Amino acid sequence: MSLLLAIALVSLTLQFATTAVVLTLGSTPRWRRVRWFAAVCFTAGCYSLVDVLAASVFAESANLWVTRVNLVNGTLNAVAWLVYAYIGEEGTWSSLPPWVKRWTLAGAVAVVFLAVTGVFVVKPEPAMLEIPALGIAYQTGALTTFGTVVTLVPFAFFFISIRGYWQRWRAGEPGAAGVLIGFALFFAAILEEIAVASGWLQFVYLADVGYVCAVAPVTVQLLRKFRDDALEMDALSRRLAEEVDRRTEERDAARTVMVEQQRLAALGRLAAGVGHEINNPLQYLRFSLDEIGEQFASPANSEASAALSQAYEGVERIRQVVEGLRTYARPSDADQAVLHVQDLVNAALRVGAPQWRQGITVETRFGEAPPVYGNEGRLVQVILNPLVNGAQAMLQAHASGNARGHTTLVVSTRTSPGGDAEIEILDEGPGFSPAIRARLGEPYVTTRADHGGTGLGLFVSRGIVEAHGGTMHFGNRPTGGAIVRIVLPAAHEARASATTNGQTMATDVAPPADGTAIVPSTAPRVLLVEDDPAALRALVRGLEAEGLAVHGAAGAEEALAWLASQSADLVITDLMMPGVSGPEFARRLQEVHPALRARLVVLTGGASTSEAEEFLQDPELLVLTKPIRREELARQVRARLATG
Repeated sequence: MSLLLAIALVSLTLQFATTAVVLTLGSTPRWRRVRWFAAVCFTAGCYSLVDVLAASVFAESANLWVTRVNLVNGTLNAVAWLVYAYIGEEGTWSSLPPWVKRWTLAGAVAVVFLAVTGVFVVKPEPAMLEIPALGIAYQTGALTTFGTVVTLVPFAFFFISIRGYWQRWRAGEPGAAGVLIGFALFFAAILEEIAVASGWLQFVYLADVGYVCAVAPVTVQLLRKFRDDALEMDALSRRLAEEVDRRTEERDAARTVMVEQQRLAALGRLAAGVGHEINNPLQYLRFSLDEIGEQFASPANSEASAALSQAYEGVERIRQVVEGLRTYARPSDADQAVLHVQDLVNAALRVGAPQWRQGITVETRFGEAPPVYGNEGRLVQVILNPLVNGAQAMLQAHASGNARGHTTLVVSTRTSPGGDAEIEILDEGPGFSPAIRARLGEPYVTTRADHGGTGLGLFVSRGIVEAHGGTMHFGNRPTGGAIVRIVLPAAHEARASATTNGQTMATDVAPPADGTAIVPSTAPRVLLVEDDPAALRALVRGLEAEGLAVHGAAGAEEALAWLASQSADLVITDLMMPGVSGPEFARRLQEVHPALRARLVVLTGGASTSEAEEFLQDPELLVLTKPIRREELARQVRARLATG
């Protein structure tokens, strides 16, 4: 095998193998640009293939066609290099600068045309290439002077490609320096090939070696990029797996919260239904006790008075149990008042006292703080939660031997720079870890999972604080320990009115200052709508005993039929009724008797539907809760008539 054939075979094998690899990479979205490098490798491989044929099959004949074909291959290779050096990362023809498009098209067409036709490019007589030292002697095509000038076109393309890589190297592209070195060797090989083809030099053609020198650094650069992409993909896969695990945990936690919310919602509906069913008989039981008391209770009949008092106490206890169940299932915003934060802190300390009787010292630092407006029980719960958490954290640290010798809880109150009330709780435990601090207050996030913590305490507390218009903040003390800061907006006189969720409570309407009820010149005529027959009879008798003229209707349809021929000064209706419900009755009342709708009184044992709850938000309604005392119901009716 001759030296020329060996060089050409090695170059051909490397170029076509690289072409196959690069084409595979170029099929992926991020590697579109390297498809043009596949064109570089393929044209270089075609150049080497022609040299293999010239050195083996046609070694004994005049190879005039070899020079012309390789001039075409060399020009196409130079075009591919030029495009690859300047094309954008998306690898599309439109991403090329316009001048590159013009040069490549014009130069390539001209050279290919001249090479294929052979006009003025290759001498008609073959030349003899002899290198005795290497045992090389064969005929080859020789370029004319014009042909030598034509070769300067791809030569210029190569030079411009080098300029493009020089710019990439200046921009800091990894591997660009190696490509420049390879181009320099390739450039020298091309010059040597032109000199041999022009007859200026008697030596072997080195273009095949030059192609290998130019392609090899780019191949190494691409392999490094492939390695970096693979490492990045691996890192992304790991992060994605971690994100999927985290999202799965969050989804499971959210599902648990949703199930809990559904459970509480179902419990709320059940509690409202139970409350309605209990409060209805409780209402007529209360009125019946009033009637019995008027007839039998007297100072002379002490036993009857005592029995009646016990019966009233039993009614009140049942009412409190029902109200407590409803409050647990769907907490009400009733009983809000102006509160002093020092009183809230002291109440929380009294409730939590058993938690720090085991060596925990509580220090209070009460500064001036404005009063706040809210629900006392809920706000005490908010303060109690971090107090208990801090005490338990210090006790656990002491039990594990990690305590610093101090077990003091500090609770302070002050006025924030914005004029709000601020409560700060400091403990001397381990504090919050950085990983969990940012997520405190989220559901199921706890620092005491291994000690039975559920992660719902701070979540519920934060919800209560935000419902009161405040904020909670968590941090660590520089000397160690946790900081929990609760900020609540200062109370305003306008907020102290006893209105809640749009409902006008029974305390909103008061009798005149002298304590006498406002009674019209004639007895007010009241239409009472109640579907429970026993409750209807008791309510009618009770209001009549209070001096009101009452007509009872066993349902909304009966009430509307009665109003078609009679008149009333005020309507009292139950909320939950079969057939036509309280909200539907109010809507129909608005259509035919708008004046009565404006003075409507709703007497309810509880709302068990979202429609009923929304209806009760109407600020024009007077909403009274069963059971209610007879004289209180009559007073509210008279006051409603006076103001309506």
